[in-house]
Amino acid sequence: MRTKFIQLVIISLVVVACSKDKFTTKPQVEVRSVSPNPVLSGNLITIKAHFTDDEGDLDSVLVIYKWYNGNTVTKADTLGRYGESILQLPKKIREADIFLRYSYNNFNSNTIALSAVPKDTTATFGLILIDKKKNRSDYSESEKISIKKP
Repeated sequence: MRTKFIQLVIISLVVVACSKDKFTTKPQVEVRSVSPNPVLSGNLITIKAHFTDDEGDLDSVLVIYKWYNGNTVTKADTLGRYGESILQLPKKIREADIFLRYSYNNFNSNTIALSAVPKDTTATFGLILIDKKKNRSDYSESEKISIKKP
């Protein structure tokens, strides 16, 4: 009887230890979609993601893009590090969907401009969230989309 009790306690501790808390000090982000696909000149590219952060103290978002030739990355760079104001979220929010919008080959004053690509390409967009204490989320990347040369 005592052995079964000890086994039950051990199993309970393992289950509790392995369960992930939805909210952590380090921000969590998951890119859920990017659209449209394909992207044509003048389109707005929308990156949709979901985040959680226990303290609700997001400071900035780092946006990374990768251009591909088949499965090989031919170019990877940062589109920018933007202050939390670009996310248009209330202060101290701990969880929300976020949307980033880029205008492709169209300099719309309400969006971030993405210059035209020199040839048709495939791309992904990734996000890293940074909070006020400089904690960084893990990198989360979108699925591949096609970007057409104008």
